[in-house]
Amino acid sequence: MKDDDLYARYHKLAALISVLLHDLRNPLHSATLLVEAMGTRTADVDALRGKLRGQVGKLDGLIGEASDAIKELGLEARIENIAVDDLVRSVAASAPALSGANVAFVVPASMDVRVAVDPTLLIRVVAEIAATIFDRRAKREGTDHASIPLLVDRPDASNVRLLVGDWGLAPDDSAVKAPFAITGGGIRLALARVLSQVAGATLRFEQSPEGKIRYALYLRPAD
Repeated sequence: MKDDDLYARYHKLAALISVLLHDLRNPLHSATLLVEAMGTRTADVDALRGKLRGQVGKLDGLIGEASDAIKELGLEARIENIAVDDLVRSVAASAPALSGANVAFVVPASMDVRVAVDPTLLIRVVAEIAATIFDRRAKREGTDHASIPLLVDRPDASNVRLLVGDWGLAPDDSAVKAPFAITGGGIRLALARVLSQVAGATLRFEQSPEGKIRYALYLRPAD
């Protein structure tokens, strides 16, 4: 019965996203026509501006209604008290296959600390980051494999930090300015950030003074 519920939730969520994307096209198309009409000589700009606001309002309404429905279909995160060494080993073992890329992880030295996190979701987060690193290296260097180091440290008493990847060259400006927006870092990093929040972590994009970057997951130490 539980599997049936998850099965139904998955298909309802997929259907909801499909419906939302389809319905967003109509007001977007109308808004495009209105913008083009504003450029004509005989345009009543004030009237067209009001109509344009109406189309933007429709977009906002569609997004808001779908957002509420999506939240209702969500599942509670399974936060566990887990040793960070076990977490890192699980990441190294499972994330490469989930990433869909030819990657391998270099596991750090042992660290005696426990964190509170959803390990299943965190593995997915690292898989999305790894795929992003691989894709960028492949485009930049033409490589067909990426070795990605993992590093764990304690930047302060309130956080355990899992660093994914070493300091590398920063991507283009859009990715630096908005690394977790789809138009900036891409869909994978946008997804990774949301999943990290659900998992009980915080994903950050850190940049060195030399302009190099890495991805950092901040985890909460277990009580």
